[in-house]
Amino acid sequence: MVDPASRRALAVPTTLALAALVALSVLVLPSAAAGAAEGCSEESWIGGIVELCDGALVYRDYVFDDYGANEPLTVPPARNTGSLSGTAGDQRYPGVLGATADLVDLTLRIVGDELEAVFELNALYEPGQTVAAIAIDTDADPTTGGGAWIDGDLDLGISSDGWEVLETFRTGDPVPNLITGRLPLPAGERWRVQAVTAQADGTVMNVAFRGTDEETRVGNWFEDRQAAALEDGDISAFAAEVVVADLTSGATRPAAEPSGYHSRVYVSEHTIGTGEGMSYDPVWGRDGNSGEICEQAFHYFGRYQPYGIYIPEGDGPTGLQLALHGCNANHASLVDQPGMQSQLGEALDRIIVVPLGRGPVGYYSDISERDVLDVLDDVTTTYDVDPDRVFSGGYSMGGYGAYRFAMLYPHRFAGMINWVGFTGDGNNNPTGTALNEYDSGAVGNVIDFVRNLRHVPSALLYAGADELVQSHTHTAMAQRFAAEGGAYEYFLHPYADHFTFALADDWEKEAAWTSELTRVTDVATVVYRTAAFLGNEEFGIRHDEAYWLSAIRGREDAYIDLEATTSACGGERPLFEDGNDAGVGPAAFAWVSQNRHIVGGEPTTEEDRLEATFSNVASVTVDVEEACLGGKDITYAITTDGPTVVRFSDGRSLALDEGEHHGVLAAGASAGPGASAGAPGAGGPGPLPATGGGAPLAGVVAAAAGLVLARRRRA
Repeated sequence: MVDPASRRALAVPTTLALAALVALSVLVLPSAAAGAAEGCSEESWIGGIVELCDGALVYRDYVFDDYGANEPLTVPPARNTGSLSGTAGDQRYPGVLGATADLVDLTLRIVGDELEAVFELNALYEPGQTVAAIAIDTDADPTTGGGAWIDGDLDLGISSDGWEVLETFRTGDPVPNLITGRLPLPAGERWRVQAVTAQADGTVMNVAFRGTDEETRVGNWFEDRQAAALEDGDISAFAAEVVVADLTSGATRPAAEPSGYHSRVYVSEHTIGTGEGMSYDPVWGRDGNSGEICEQAFHYFGRYQPYGIYIPEGDGPTGLQLALHGCNANHASLVDQPGMQSQLGEALDRIIVVPLGRGPVGYYSDISERDVLDVLDDVTTTYDVDPDRVFSGGYSMGGYGAYRFAMLYPHRFAGMINWVGFTGDGNNNPTGTALNEYDSGAVGNVIDFVRNLRHVPSALLYAGADELVQSHTHTAMAQRFAAEGGAYEYFLHPYADHFTFALADDWEKEAAWTSELTRVTDVATVVYRTAAFLGNEEFGIRHDEAYWLSAIRGREDAYIDLEATTSACGGERPLFEDGNDAGVGPAAFAWVSQNRHIVGGEPTTEEDRLEATFSNVASVTVDVEEACLGGKDITYAITTDGPTVVRFSDGRSLALDEGEHHGVLAAGASAGPGASAGAPGAGGPGPLPATGGGAPLAGVVAAAAGLVLARRRRA
């Protein structure tokens, strides 16, 4: 554990909105016929679920929702990690470390003649800093019992109806972050159970059994109803109904997967900082605390990480839309808006996903990038997602992230939607680019990677009166798309500002633009730029593959550029047409656009030929099946600016010096001229693990040579 006293204080005050009390509802266990998953949720779950697992009742909570009661007119305002990440509750912990009363899950099981309660917390640094409490109504009559939650000298400041049994547990184990307690087995065949966690002084921070439909109308952390109930001092509405026979018989009844808007939690393999919970004193990004607005920083340290999700009605497979949040916002941003849910979710049958990114200003690199990759993995593992309908997208800082993901993992995405995205450098302008000068925490100037979007159609929405992402930067981006990009449309709204699109909640134009797009998998020409400094080995991030090229290593820590074409699959070369358009929307905001659309295709000559130009490439691997070159003599024409080893997935290789190289690599040859599989100059570590560096969401590998030969490619 890191000594809490060693952490520096960082308070980011924010004025919180206030709202009236909303209706509350009792949480009831799902029936066995509710369409439940095959097993109990342990690695990820929808916040607020209850399930039975081998005779144990398990409640799985939201995380980072521990802000206690709303206190109207709190002065000074309660601190937050971002100015757009306010909370409904106004209670805070002493010091900078939080989440010590943040309930992760609660497990109840019968052990002999006792009931055992195990509270898992997001963080715990001292055994006595957190109190857990449980109340049980044993006679199913809310008019009997109940009252204030007072246990000896401890007054929790709340009440509820109907309970006959109240127990508090005041000592925890900071190693596994558990508070475990036992009480005599309550009477009755059916119980109504309630539970809370509190600071040692009795300040309740988190209430269990709130259901899967917590709200984000007042705050942004899925705790509106909790804050309102605690303000009133009555938590009667939050409870779970328990059939005692289910516990004694060892019943298993997993929770159903609901549709709609929710917070989902997954278990990460990676931690930072104290290794648990969160802190208002962040782990700073690569540039440290530079004083820049929106400087990269990470506030959420532990294994349990939340993300916002909207799941459309109906059966899969569904598409998936990333909607990465902007600076100072969090995982409730955008996805909580009915327009986005309707127009991008229901109408296009896409799951909408907003990762927290380890905080409001993670900039989607390093641990923040790892978070997005892990969220994508969790969503595609949990739900029936069509890998050919996965879209990058984001707003402001999230727009920068949308660029970054689409550009560095182009083989994963069918398209991109970018709303007022930061372009990576405030010095980007139509007359030139100040390379390697990254403002505001960006890791990589994404304007330099537009070439990677050759096969990822992109809708770019910008505002002429944007006070944050200034016009010269997105004008430069539009020019770069015109010079290097594939299909795109740059929508300029001259009178809109930075927040117009979010406030209007009208996404119809971009939804229509991407509605028919599917991922391009059969690619004849791969154009890809990468660099080692963009990745992070600690978190298993390496941007080293695109389509049928992989294990890309550079000779120097600088841009690595590859352009490679296989002619062995035949197919068509896309024909583009540049144009302009104009219209109105969102709302009454007029727009003009420049665009490039695919208007047809030109057949290419099919021959067993590989052409490539490499810059700063020490080694690269060609997937011969994906490139339709398996089992064939390969005629090659390769230009490289230094020593390069080209490996083929069937074991062949070429070791090339600087210059132009022409020849034929025979089928079945073990190595090319003067080369072997382990020739000097290969450079760098071996291929990444499957979770590390942009493995496609689904491989498209032919099962037989006949299928490979029948493929037609898009150049």
